[in-house]
Amino acid sequence: MIKYPIPNIQPHKRWWEWVALAMILVLAAFLRLYRLDSIPPGLTHDEADTGHFVASVYRGAPSQVKAPYGYANEPFAMYSGALVMALLGPTDLALRVHSAFFGVLMILFGFLWARLAFDTPTAIGAAALTAVSFWPIATSRFALNPQPAPALFAGAMWLLWLALFDDKPPRSRWWAWLLFALFLAGSLWAYEVARATAAAIIAFGILIALTDRARAKRRGAWFVGALALGLVLSAPHLLDADAWRRSATLATTLNDLKTGDLRPLLTTSIETLRTFTFQGDPFITYNVPGRPIFDPLIGILFYGGVLWCLWQWRRPAYGFTLLWIITGVVPSMIVGAWNSTLHSMGMQSVVFVPPALFAVEVSRWLDRRHGPRASLLAGVAFAGLVGLTCMFTFRDYFLRWGEWPEVRAAYFHNLAAITDYLNRTPYSGTVALSSPFPDLPLDPFIADLRVHRNGLALCWFDAQRALVFPDTARSLMIVPSNTPLAPELAERLDMRKFERVNLRPDDVDSYFDVFEWNSRDTFARLASKTQTAVADNRSLGLPVNFGVVELVAYESPTQVKSGDAISLMTVWRILDLAALGPVPAHDYGHSVAISAQLLDAAHTVVAQEDRLDAPAWNWHAGVAFAQLHRITVKPDTPPGDYELIVSMYRRDTLKRLAVYDNDKVVDDHVMLGSVRVVIGQ
Repeated sequence: MIKYPIPNIQPHKRWWEWVALAMILVLAAFLRLYRLDSIPPGLTHDEADTGHFVASVYRGAPSQVKAPYGYANEPFAMYSGALVMALLGPTDLALRVHSAFFGVLMILFGFLWARLAFDTPTAIGAAALTAVSFWPIATSRFALNPQPAPALFAGAMWLLWLALFDDKPPRSRWWAWLLFALFLAGSLWAYEVARATAAAIIAFGILIALTDRARAKRRGAWFVGALALGLVLSAPHLLDADAWRRSATLATTLNDLKTGDLRPLLTTSIETLRTFTFQGDPFITYNVPGRPIFDPLIGILFYGGVLWCLWQWRRPAYGFTLLWIITGVVPSMIVGAWNSTLHSMGMQSVVFVPPALFAVEVSRWLDRRHGPRASLLAGVAFAGLVGLTCMFTFRDYFLRWGEWPEVRAAYFHNLAAITDYLNRTPYSGTVALSSPFPDLPLDPFIADLRVHRNGLALCWFDAQRALVFPDTARSLMIVPSNTPLAPELAERLDMRKFERVNLRPDDVDSYFDVFEWNSRDTFARLASKTQTAVADNRSLGLPVNFGVVELVAYESPTQVKSGDAISLMTVWRILDLAALGPVPAHDYGHSVAISAQLLDAAHTVVAQEDRLDAPAWNWHAGVAFAQLHRITVKPDTPPGDYELIVSMYRRDTLKRLAVYDNDKVVDDHVMLGSVRVVIGQ
């Protein structure tokens, strides 16, 4: 058996490495905190969703691992993020600072591990590259939950090296074994990719058993025990089927593999391997589309370092570096290059080690062949590469990516500007806020994290199809350019445009309008007509009671051409949201739809549209809203008279709400009248 020397883990006396590390960490912190309030230029819905759960823990609620849509929200970031919110408040900036902190911590732990596993120059080089490279800077500025995982895993590996490669009795490092287990468990509670990199530790144990039996004999029981403790501590999460649901949803290539089709997995694997130096993540929200992890020169060093690790694979640090990178990239190989920025994060704290390692080996070879000057020149050249990487990263991230109109749109810059306006305005009271995504967990969660003042009550709707009437004599309405007021609604309003706030001319959504209006009077005019509806063959005068809401008015045509659409406006007033009962488990709030249907003489549905653009989660007693339906009549619909009916149902059960007459249930829908279909021209 070949014996390889184990890196010396005794503390070094050289002061320069700590000075260099301090400078690197300061630079890393600057690049992760600079303009953090404006780049990224807003919040994505995923970030707002993360913020919702973190803020819930901050306010005292337990973490909710089971979340809607099968997304497992890992608990660690909820609690660590809540701690940052305790210092900075429940804001989007607190979420970004939380990620930045763990981004810097990852560099520190990565340095400490590489210093033990290899040497100080390699550790310094890897830390410097991690500090200035685009990928780790970008992920350290996202308001998402993954960032603690690579930092905690790197810390676990540093502690493992402290415990495993010490010539003292294993008992003397009991604290390192314990902390290794805790850090490993923390990473597994933090983000899904840590489950893949944890496999590298198991493979590493096998490697030690094969290449260093004496060490395995002396410390094997401690290794297995600490690893088992880490897995046991994370077992409540790992054994929860819901914690794997998102992984199963994304891993479609594995389902294809089960059927014997290898091609999808081969395609995604090739895509992912190309992200190192050829073509990176195409998702503009997380990356300059197609920008690889390494530029060409650093990429050459990376491949050289990988080959050197393959040559030296029996040496623990070299073999484990390969295992760490391989297991870290596996999730992206399964899913593909799209979103690999996040899916490959398991290897983020080690992937910059091979280029630094190879640069150090080249420098040492030059020292042996050509003397110290050649070695010094190589070191200066590597430092120059780090400097160039920093310059290109700064340009690409802060001057290009962060300013692109497409990126500003992806981060909902228009809504960010609206929330800034609400923070500045002296107005207090109700604001009717139009939005393209008024339902939970979308635009409202963004506003929750960005509106930092009291005295405002937001009523959400999409003005393209709906309008909310707050029960006030004076209120503001904000309408962004991407959700203009529907003409059918705009012509009925008596509003005064207070101001237009213009954003950048090249923005996808370049302005929003602020109106003042008397919503109570506007609603009263719409509800002033005397109308009837039919339920269970009996005529009911409006308003008609649906238990939770009442139908107070409607407008619809009496004739439509085949191939055209029926424009139906219904006006409702909210009575008692409690009548809907408790919010379904793991849902964000109540979800209701209004169904408008055209029925023939046999009561068969010939045309239908179901929607609600003034969402039920935001309903409050006394508030009213109007809803537009545009029911398309197919061109081949036979001419004749058809019934137009309206019902309301819960989306979770698809059960219609009952229609009441004098507190007695009479039906589950109402007929608003008949519509004659004529042959279109």
